[in-house]
Amino acid sequence: MLLNIAVVQRSLKRFSAFINGDFMFFKRIFGRGKPQELKIESLPLDSIQERIHVLEKEKLTEIQPKLNAFFEKISERREWILAELKNLAAAESAEEVHPGLYKTVDEAKRLLIDKLTRALTNIRPPGDATSTDLVAFDSALTKSVNLSTDAIVAHGRFVARLFAPQLHVIESRLREMHGLSRDVHTAVEKVLSEIRSLEGISSKIVLQTDLIQRGGNLRADIASFEKHIKELEEAIGAEKTQLTQLTNSEEFRQLESFQRELERIEHELSRAKAVAAYTISNFSRPLRKMRKLMTEEGHKMHRETAEILELCIENPLEVFLSDERLAATTTLLQKMLGLIESDKISLNARERRRKIEDARSLLTNETLTKLRQNLEQLRAKREALENLCRSSPLLKKKEELEHALDRSVLDLKYAKTTLEELRRDLQNNEKEIDRNKGELEEAASGVIGATVKITS
Repeated sequence: MLLNIAVVQRSLKRFSAFINGDFMFFKRIFGRGKPQELKIESLPLDSIQERIHVLEKEKLTEIQPKLNAFFEKISERREWILAELKNLAAAESAEEVHPGLYKTVDEAKRLLIDKLTRALTNIRPPGDATSTDLVAFDSALTKSVNLSTDAIVAHGRFVARLFAPQLHVIESRLREMHGLSRDVHTAVEKVLSEIRSLEGISSKIVLQTDLIQRGGNLRADIASFEKHIKELEEAIGAEKTQLTQLTNSEEFRQLESFQRELERIEHELSRAKAVAAYTISNFSRPLRKMRKLMTEEGHKMHRETAEILELCIENPLEVFLSDERLAATTTLLQKMLGLIESDKISLNARERRRKIEDARSLLTNETLTKLRQNLEQLRAKREALENLCRSSPLLKKKEELEHALDRSVLDLKYAKTTLEELRRDLQNNEKEIDRNKGELEEAASGVIGATVKITS
């Protein structure tokens, strides 16, 4: 019985170990905790900018010792190469060669030494820790590598004909220096990439600042135009009231009645002019025959008679402008009537009878005088009404109010259009602020090591 209990206890221990082992296994697989979340930092734009500047300085400061170490190694190999170049310059060929070949190799050796010396002496130590200095140092090393590689490619195969051992040592040292230069380039590119990323964040900060400032300016402009629109609407209301009061006044109504009377007189005068002109032009045909008759028979007419005849034919209304012209016209028509009655002016019977009746009626009833008197009366009435209208300040006041109202309406239309444009600009500006803010927070979080939230 005791044996069985001991067996059971050992079995329980093995089972417990098995269970605990599996539990730890599953805990390792499935029980890993969530990644530690980054802390949240609420920062204004200027604080983020300061952090970025600090990070830029740190990046540049970190690489400076590495660059100095690289430069020491590169300088060491440069001195070795320069020493080997001196040995090469002093070396003489140990074998007999054709003079032409020796001359070619000697010239290649001289050019190789000259180009390599210039390529190596152009290398300068890295300056202060700035991105410009990094680029300059990397550029100088790259140029040196390119120049020395070109020199070996151009002249190495000729120099190797007679001085292969010396050239082999130089090439070995150059490869070492080139390898160090590649390492420098890789390190510089890494830092510059990081700095460019930081500079990109700085650019976004500047952009965000500009966008916020522009948003403030747009809000100020919107408020200004809203105030201006309110003032214009009040001005338009006041101008409409003034115009209504003016046009509804008794004085203006009386003035409008004068204007209506003036329009009636103008219409009546226009009709009177047409009647007067027709009264004379009614005899245009016999008058033209009269002029032709006088010309063909060689009759001499007085200058005044000839002028009146031309007026009656070409511009009959002109004869009513003076009593003298009207009297001369009456005499002319009497003479024309005599020529018609004596058949010196040939007309068909019907026309002859009608023209004789019209001329006798006109001369008997003094129609021309009455027409001129009517024209003069109408002109006098028109002038009196025009003077009344011109002397009244009400029309000028009405015109000024109408012009002011038109200007205010146009200004209001322009102001409302501009206000809508400003509101659209502000809406787009706010969208751009939100978009740039999100990109800036994401980019800043990646380099600061915390979840950045921008505060206003």
